[in-house]
Amino acid sequence: MVGTIGPLVQGALPRLRHRLEITALFVAGFLGGAVIIFIVLHLLGLAAQLQALPLTSRRAIAAAGLVALALMDVWARSRGAYCPLGLRRQTPRSLRRRHSLRALASVWGFDTGLAMTTFRVTAATWGAMLLTMLGLSGWQTGVAYGMAFAIPVAILMWTHRAGRMAVTQEPGDPGLGELLGMRPAWQARSAMLLAAGAVVLIGELLYGAA
Repeated sequence: MVGTIGPLVQGALPRLRHRLEITALFVAGFLGGAVIIFIVLHLLGLAAQLQALPLTSRRAIAAAGLVALALMDVWARSRGAYCPLGLRRQTPRSLRRRHSLRALASVWGFDTGLAMTTFRVTAATWGAMLLTMLGLSGWQTGVAYGMAFAIPVAILMWTHRAGRMAVTQEPGDPGLGELLGMRPAWQARSAMLLAAGAVVLIGELLYGAA
């Protein structure tokens, strides 16, 4: 992602306006994909009547799920692996040879924003999805998720040296490899965040917060 689009916004495109346009299309695509998937999850939760369960039951299910996801992050970190949930794919880099830069940025952002269609480094995304399906957070979580991921990624595309290093067509270029080397830190933060969410839910169960 950063390794593919990064070079385009760090100088491969001659005009600043074009580089800004590519960045904006990526962010818009990511945000659109994130909002759509969270709306779908919210509707699935309604259709499956998960949101009709008693609040205490939903909180208990969510707490157990967040603990399981936190443990999954700990496991993945200890094995040097990605989150085992989700598809083991990334948006094909070959799109860069077959489509315009505008289409590439839009499709790459949308595909990544959908979350379920590409590999995840951490399990935090699945925690947000679980809360949405259970009705403990609304579909608007997709907006927060989209902004929380797309904006930092856009900043990385403009600033991180991975964008300048990623010059090959192969999926394992050195720039992307450097970013993925930060995976253990991301997984540790994700595990702590998920565990904290579980603690809050357990506290609400114990003290009967409505």
